[in-house]
Amino acid sequence: MSEPFQKVAVHGFIRDGNRFLITRRSSRNDWKPGEWDIPGGTVEFGEVDPTSALSREIFEETGLRVGIGKLLHLYSSVTDSRRHQFQIIYDCEFLGGEIRLNPEEHDGFQWVSEGETDGLPLIAFLKDYMDRIPSSKE
Repeated sequence: MSEPFQKVAVHGFIRDGNRFLITRRSSRNDWKPGEWDIPGGTVEFGEVDPTSALSREIFEETGLRVGIGKLLHLYSSVTDSRRHQFQIIYDCEFLGGEIRLNPEEHDGFQWVSEGETDGLPLIAFLKDYMDRIPSSKE
């Protein structure tokens, strides 16, 4: 049996006007295929600055350039007896580029507005964040 481990991941809530980018996890992906998330990924050993890791991950996953702003949300979960996961979400502004997805990781994307994620199968950390955003309709 393998040792318990912790994993830290960073994600970008990429805004373009009143829309933000979501990506669908590929059926080839071994973690949560078919669920919608936001670009990002694991902070690699030695990456001291999580925002540098986020810039790298967003570019690798989407080909986009972003400006990284403030920390928006921290999500922590224990998914089984061995895996403790932290997801850190940063506010990001779309600066440019054309979306190029890696089909091993993601097979779709959408630019959505508030409320357009209702009913979509969101990955847990994104659902947790979306549930905490005050609605502009309230």
